[in-house]
Amino acid sequence: MRLTAYTDYTLRVLMYLSLRYESGELATIEDIATAYDISRNHLMKIVHQMAGAGLLDTVRGRNGGVRLARDPSTISVGMVVRLAENDFVLVECFEPGKEHCCVISPACNLTRGLRRALDAFMLELDRMTLRDAVSAPSVASELLGIAAVPRRIIPLTPAPATRGKRSPG
Repeated sequence: MRLTAYTDYTLRVLMYLSLRYESGELATIEDIATAYDISRNHLMKIVHQMAGAGLLDTVRGRNGGVRLARDPSTISVGMVVRLAENDFVLVECFEPGKEHCCVISPACNLTRGLRRALDAFMLELDRMTLRDAVSAPSVASELLGIAAVPRRIIPLTPAPATRGKRSPG
C-alpha cells in the first residue's frame, strides 16, 4: 500500500504541530511550509480539512496561526490516515459494485488476503499516536527549525568549604 503525498504532508503537519503542543504557540502555514519545503497551497487544504475534523484550532488575523486542538497522545496515526486518504482500493475488486469484476472472483482468495493485510496495516497505525511518531522531539524540533522554549537555568554553585575548619569555642 502506498499513501498519497497528501497524507504524507498531513502527517508531517500534525507531527510539526505536536512538537509545539506543550508551548501552546501558534504556527503559521509559512512556518510549516518552510520547515518541510512544501507548497503553502497544499498546506492550506490540509489545515482546512484537519480543522474541520476537529484536530486543529485556527486563529485568523495578523497574529494568527494553527495549533493542535488535542493532546498528540490522543490522536492516532490511523485516524489521520483515514481522514486524509480518499480510498483504500488496493485492487479493482475492492471498489463498490466491482466485487465480481474478474473471471476468477468465485475462486479467488487474494482479495481476502489483501483485506486482512490492509486491516493489519491500519491496526498498526491505530496503535501509534502523533506523540509516538516523533522518537526524538528535541532533535526533530531542531531539524525543523522550531525554537526551543527557553528554560530557566539555575547555576549550581559549590557549597562553602567547611571541612577541616573548627568553629571557635
